[in-house]
Amino acid sequence: MRALLFLGHFLGFVLWLGGGLAAMQVGTQMRSAGREESALLLSVLVRLYRGMLLPGAVLTVLTGLLLTLRLYGGAVSVAGYPTALMVMQGTGLLGAAILIAVGFPAAIRLARLDPTGPHADRFQSLRRRVSTSGGLTGVLALIALVAAALLR
Repeated sequence: MRALLFLGHFLGFVLWLGGGLAAMQVGTQMRSAGREESALLLSVLVRLYRGMLLPGAVLTVLTGLLLTLRLYGGAVSVAGYPTALMVMQGTGLLGAAILIAVGFPAAIRLARLDPTGPHADRFQSLRRRVSTSGGLTGVLALIALVAAALLR
């Protein structure tokens, strides 16, 4: 069971981080794209959020919580948890919360707006929100990855 949880955790993290890197590339292309290209790139961005980022974050957090619950009552709970494990858990939970509460809803709303229409100011505001939340989530994911490497 533990091996299956680790497999799910690693798969979720790969989906989450890989989707984030792909979304970052799409976002940089959106800066120089025209109106028609922006609409296409926005649909790609939303598909990345729905198909990779969100499922990856949810799978990572759920399997991480299950793995943490398996630690209770064992030798690790008596001796104390390693700092790297706590950093990995904290940054992972915070990154997932930012993605679910800020990044995903902003990306969905962004896809519904016309970049040059009457909501152009709102479009730019949401684009900055998606960009900032994605960058922050990426930094937290990299910190979690480094913390996980320090555990081994």
